[in-house]
Amino acid sequence: MKFKLLVNPQKEELVQAQVHQENDFTQELKKFVLTNGSSNQLLAYDDKDVITLSLDKIALITIIDNKTYAICTNKKQYQIKKRIYQLVEELPKYFWRINKSSIVNRYQISRFEETQTAGVNIIVKNGLIDYVSRRCFAKIRKELG
Repeated sequence: MKFKLLVNPQKEELVQAQVHQENDFTQELKKFVLTNGSSNQLLAYDDKDVITLSLDKIALITIIDNKTYAICTNKKQYQIKKRIYQLVEELPKYFWRINKSSIVNRYQISRFEETQTAGVNIIVKNGLIDYVSRRCFAKIRKELG
């Protein structure tokens, strides 16, 4: 593998990689380049277009029709090409797993609400509602002190 860096202030910045095949490294490299190395963003897809989402704009990450979606504060949905368990490891500590198929941004939580069956729902500031599993609620309660 070769590496070449050309510095020219008059030209538009471009990062180009020629590889034999896509793999985990190329995906991470793509993410790094598209987010300018910032860990405060997440790579997502708006139809076929690749975009970067600011983590503070994400209210909830959930599974819909076996695909992972980030639902933003404006309720717009973007597909993420990663599994929930991968995101749990990558996202900052203020993203809490609330059940087997959802992660919530702690700062987007409006309130917790008891259900008729002694369960707990979470209500996000943008109006979304999701259930909190007992196991996850116990961890959240510990963290809230």
